[in-house]
Amino acid sequence: MCKMIFVLACLCLLTLLSPAEAQYVLVLKNGRQISAQSYREEGSMVKIFGLGGEISIGKDQVQTIRRAGEGDRSSATNLGADQPQPAKTEPVPPTTAQPADTKSAAPPPAPAETPAAKRAAEEKAYQQKVKELTAQLQELREQYALRTRGNSGTEPQFFTSAEAFKGHQEDLLSRLRDAQFRAQGLPRGSASQSPPFSLDAPPAYSEKQKELSDLRSRIGQVETDRQKLIDEMKAKNFDTGSLFLE
Repeated sequence: MCKMIFVLACLCLLTLLSPAEAQYVLVLKNGRQISAQSYREEGSMVKIFGLGGEISIGKDQVQTIRRAGEGDRSSATNLGADQPQPAKTEPVPPTTAQPADTKSAAPPPAPAETPAAKRAAEEKAYQQKVKELTAQLQELREQYALRTRGNSGTEPQFFTSAEAFKGHQEDLLSRLRDAQFRAQGLPRGSASQSPPFSLDAPPAYSEKQKELSDLRSRIGQVETDRQKLIDEMKAKNFDTGSLFLE
C-alpha cells in the first residue's frame, strides 16, 4: 500500500512538469498523461525521469509515448520496439529583435533653397568681394602716398623735407616715362627695357620710377575690377549704398 502511494505521488510530481521542461508525454490506458524529461524501456517496465526522480511503470499500463507538444497519434512511440533513447537537447533561447541603429541612419535631406535665399546669398558674395577689393585699394594708395610724399594721409601737404620733395619729382618723372613708353607701344614700369639709342627713344626709368609705375598700374587694375563688380550689382538691383570709398 505504501509503495502504491509513493508511485502515485511521483506520478503527480511528474504531471507538474511544465511544457518547457517536459520532453515526452506518456499516455496511460486509464486516460492519465504523464510528462517526463526522458524515458527508457527495460524489460516489461518503462522507466521515466522527472521531478520526482526515476520511477517504473508497467508497459501494460502505458498506451502510447509521444514527444511533448505533438498530439498526432501517428507520432506516438510503440512500446516494445527496440529503439535507442533520443539524445537530450538543450532548449534554444528565443532571439530578440535588435533595435535599429539610429546613428547610421541617413540624415534627412536639406530643404530646397528658395529663389529669395539664393539671391540673398549671391548679393552677400558680391558685397564681400567688393569689400576685399576696397581694402586692397586703400592699402595700395597708402603705399603710394608714402613713396611720393612721405605720409599716408589723403590731404595735400607742403613738402617739409628734401626726401618728400624728391619723391614728388620722381612721381612726375615716372608719369612722364609712362606716357613716353606708351606712345611708342613699349612695356612700362618693371617690364620695360632700355630702348636702343636713338633721338626718338625715351629716357630709361630709374628704379624708383619703375616702382611708382608698377604701383599705379596695380591701383588702376584694382579700381577697374572693383567698379566692374559694382556695375554688375547695379544691373542686378543689389544694394551698393555701403560700398563707396571714404
